[in-house]
Amino acid sequence: MLQEDNQNVNMNKIISIINKAIKKCPQYEQSQHYLLESRKIVLFNEGLREQIFKCQDEIRLIQKEMTQPSKKLRRKANEISKKYRCSNCDKKYGSEASLNLHCKIKHAFSETDSKTQIDHSFQI
Repeated sequence: MLQEDNQNVNMNKIISIINKAIKKCPQYEQSQHYLLESRKIVLFNEGLREQIFKCQDEIRLIQKEMTQPSKKLRRKANEISKKYRCSNCDKKYGSEASLNLHCKIKHAFSETDSKTQIDHSFQI
């Protein structure tokens, strides 16, 4: 008998909890299109997810760019002082190695034949 009373009390507690939960739920309205509203929410969430993925990709690219060493900046042709002049064709070069390469290709001389003089017009 005592056990049955406990079961009834427990059952009443459960029913009261369920009733309170039902009262807290919004009432179902016939005018609302719940299926349509839920579909809008799903589509909105999918759009947000795509934006999150794009942002994550951009973050990865930025982090990759920050961790990789940047390219060495090369000087422009007009920034190079061309003080080495070819004795055969009067072309000017920024280094003796460039001049020697030019002489090998264009004039078919050996390096010893193409030793050059520094342009005297370029004096500091």
